Amino acid sequence: MTDYVDPSVDLVVELAQPSAHDRVLDYACGMGRAAVAVAFSVSEVHAVDEQPEALDEARRLSAEIHADNIVFKLVDLYALPFPDGHFSLIICRNALHRLPEPVMALGEMARVMSDRGRIVLHEACVDKVSDRAFNELARLREPVHRRYYLRDELDGIVKKAKLQVGDRREHRVTVDLDYWIEAAAVPAEKAEIIRTRLQDLSVEAQAAMDLAFADRLVSFSYDALALRLQR
Repeated sequence: MTDYVDPSVDLVVELAQPSAHDRVLDYACGMGRAAVAVAFSVSEVHAVDEQPEALDEARRLSAEIHADNIVFKLVDLYALPFPDGHFSLIICRNALHRLPEPVMALGEMARVMSDRGRIVLHEACVDKVSDRAFNELARLREPVHRRYYLRDELDGIVKKAKLQVGDRREHRVTVDLDYWIEAAAVPAEKAEIIRTRLQDLSVEAQAAMDLAFADRLVSFSYDALALRLQR
């Protein structure tokens, strides 16, 4: 697989401002990149997910760099096995889009967050032009994908979870299509459907996603939103 540096990790760390006193939860951790990124700056990290395969890959990654203060656990994301107020820092990076009950998920994160703690949330977001196109492509790529949200929808989810936005950052992410497909282990037949769907997008959707073709390489871009949340 092509090496790729995900700018969302650096942005999450910047917003999180991890310290040696922090007990961290990486919620729906996936392959654990956020957990690994903060591990050497904090006292301990609990990385949790409901996908065993992702946790296996996360364990492998942490072992490679000897991040011995990360504990991985298979959990029910809506009923975390931790007491109220247990964590001072909670990270949820690129995961909310695959959760069927995002408000409930944020509410459970808030339950285990200490009174002066913070949640750092990072998600891709869409506008009215890219909404349908990008979400359809994402569902083809990742069957568990449910929805990338409009900015107003994300703000509404945060409000319903009774959290406040302390800081927010936006950035534009450009990805190589081959990497985007390989990173999700998309079968060849479905990968070809994704390529065809991209080529068949409306002119407006192609422009909104900065779709670019160069020889055999294809890239596109999308916006992402990072929020630091507090009570």
